[in-house]
Amino acid sequence: MATILNLNNESHSLSYLNAYHCFGRSTTNVDTVIDAPEISRLHTIIEWVDDQWFIRDISSNGTWLNDKKLLKDTPQRLKLGDKIYFAKAEEHGFIIKELTPPQNMLFSVEATNNDALQKPIILKDYNLLPSENTPEIALFYVHSKNQWYKEYIDDEAGVAYLVTDLDLLNFANQNWQLKLNTPTNNTTHLAKAKLFAHQIKYRFNLSQDEETTELTITANGEEFYLLTRAHHYLTLSLARDRDEDAKKGIDEYNQGWRLRETIVKELGEDMQFVNTHIFRAKSQLVSMLNGACDGDALIETRGKKIRFAGSSYRIYQGNKLIVNRGQEKVSLTVMHG
Repeated sequence: MATILNLNNESHSLSYLNAYHCFGRSTTNVDTVIDAPEISRLHTIIEWVDDQWFIRDISSNGTWLNDKKLLKDTPQRLKLGDKIYFAKAEEHGFIIKELTPPQNMLFSVEATNNDALQKPIILKDYNLLPSENTPEIALFYVHSKNQWYKEYIDDEAGVAYLVTDLDLLNFANQNWQLKLNTPTNNTTHLAKAKLFAHQIKYRFNLSQDEETTELTITANGEEFYLLTRAHHYLTLSLARDRDEDAKKGIDEYNQGWRLRETIVKELGEDMQFVNTHIFRAKSQLVSMLNGACDGDALIETRGKKIRFAGSSYRIYQGNKLIVNRGQEKVSLTVMHG
């Protein structure tokens, strides 16, 4: 994330640049306000273009980059350490301290200039907040909808609420403001064909004592090993439920749906545990497939109910194949947990 420092008040904290960042006198239309008569309402723009940061003057009284006045409305590439002056008045100066790409972030609303909380939270596509160990909110990006959502980890309904730029989120007894600067890094992968649940094959490997679960998926002819994770057992349990419904002759559309509270009782855990594991399972799949699928390609939601979304899956326990759905041929290769 690009940052600037006020040259005339270096005790202030760093300011973070948006992907399109405007400087000027207007208090409603710019990102950094410079309250002085010689400054235009919209004076200068810094923007992220073609993987680089550029500055552009759009003012009446000019913008200087180091000692050179910029040609009006002509982009100039920025470098680390560049000094920017507005209307040639040295009291309106900034220095470029960082030029990394723009990122989506959360800013603490309560933080002051000297407060440690001032440091923003850099967002990934899937985030557990305030931390992985003590989650209260799941904040995540859905590629197919180009939208961000939040879920409350203790919510038995598992409702996903739409969030947008500048929305406020509260967790750990603090208010945070969402700042969406640019599409996520994985957005470019959407140029590939989108993957749907029926296009993904799953192979679960469960140890004899049911203590460890491995998961391997196959998509577009590629095989991905998702490492041994605790949340794989929850996904496997949902796959078993779907298989049981299939054996009863329940149609595919209605197979496998279970209330979250039922899953809580079956696993002997609480709602926070179950929702956290659902979130981690979705996050790992989306990350492994570089955003070519949404989390619902693994676990679907219908009101308060969820289910395993796959229609082609195998479950091995030790060397024994105990579930085989949607795959006629059985590989002799078995991975042991």
